[in-house]
Amino acid sequence: RVIKLTPYESEAGAYRQLHQDENNRLNPDDEGWVVRSWLELTDTPGTFFILREDREDPTTESRIPLRRGMQIVIDTERLWHVVCHRDPRARHALISSFESGPALERWMEREKASHGAAVG
Repeated sequence: RVIKLTPYESEAGAYRQLHQDENNRLNPDDEGWVVRSWLELTDTPGTFFILREDREDPTTESRIPLRRGMQIVIDTERLWHVVCHRDPRARHALISSFESGPALERWMEREKASHGAAVG
């Protein structure tokens, strides 16, 4: 799905929106885990992903600067996440869901090799 995101007034506003998805609620236990791919469609300097292992613990936080064309794969059910975007213009991204497993691993390795991207 393509999403249109409006800016937050402040970084604190972004933190209030930290959330986890429920991608796997209906999956059988023996099936692959659903993860999300995020493709940034807008070039907005200063926009970044906030990821946390623990919503209340800032020491578990990672930040990933976003630029147009950047694609990342995130376990959005395990990680607390939000994008901090303070530009007054809306931004757009393409979010896709994939099942974890060998096919996704092969795709990620091909992307890494062809684009020199970090995979993890």
